[in-house]
Amino acid sequence: MKKLNGKEWFESHGADVLSYGGLILCIIVFSILSNGKLWSAYNLRILIQAVCVYAILSMGAIFIYSMGYMDISVGSQVGVYCILCIVVSNKTGSLLAGFLTILALALVCGFINGYVAVMLGLPSIVTSIFLMSIFSGVQAIAMEKLAVNSISIQVDMSLFKTTGFMVFAIVVIALISGYLYKFTRLGEYVKSIGANPVATEYAGVATTKWKVMAYAFFGLCVAIAAFILTARTGSAGKGTGTGYAMDVMVALLLGGMPLSGGMKSKISSALIGSFTYVILSNGLTLAGVDIKVGYIIKALVFIAIILITCRKKDGVLPR
Repeated sequence: MKKLNGKEWFESHGADVLSYGGLILCIIVFSILSNGKLWSAYNLRILIQAVCVYAILSMGAIFIYSMGYMDISVGSQVGVYCILCIVVSNKTGSLLAGFLTILALALVCGFINGYVAVMLGLPSIVTSIFLMSIFSGVQAIAMEKLAVNSISIQVDMSLFKTTGFMVFAIVVIALISGYLYKFTRLGEYVKSIGANPVATEYAGVATTKWKVMAYAFFGLCVAIAAFILTARTGSAGKGTGTGYAMDVMVALLLGGMPLSGGMKSKISSALIGSFTYVILSNGLTLAGVDIKVGYIIKALVFIAIILITCRKKDGVLPR
């Protein structure tokens, strides 16, 4: 086996070093700046609750980003799913009915993103923009029809907002997504599509089928995340889900996920990135940083990560 020199080793493992190093740095810096508040029992519960939603969304999004695609409709979808879950659950008195409703809708959206885009020859970003517009409109219209700023869940969801359940949810989704990503053809093919879609098709892979399956799994994760977010907040309104599309992208990049996808993609990027992003956001708040300044800091971090980890050898950003 060829021994790598320092430069070659860093080129191969640089993203991992930066992602794990970033997480450790955030923990150290904000442990100091927050005077230990980062580790209080109350704040740890807040961290787990926030990480749960981001981690589940990110683990589903890994399958999309591995193909070199992205879905910017996820925030709008989460908002509508939360509202719909509450409406259906309140009407029927059944949380199962509410969850199955949003799950069915999420799978339909996955089909639209994965299949229709291919049939029409459209980039995935185009269909996700279309879905984002549709869901944003539906969310606004739904709240206007309900004539309230927010709607609250009337069915008991106390079990699903406990720290224990959220840790359980993260572990289960991590095990499922990890297995699918590392030991099945789905994981192999989404990375192959990201590396070279033309070569993958020439190799006899039915890429359309696997794209639809990737989006379907993402839809499942979005539905679960929306259900847990509903349990966590107990309500939903016009602003629910806002920013999640960009937050998921930033979390994945912080976890070492290349925007171009391909064979260097790893499921661990979702978990490491989610924890890093949540600790960064929470730490800035605990350190007393103004929320507007916090947005600027996170934007600068986002740009820095892209410039450091997502550039090709020819000096341009990936597709």
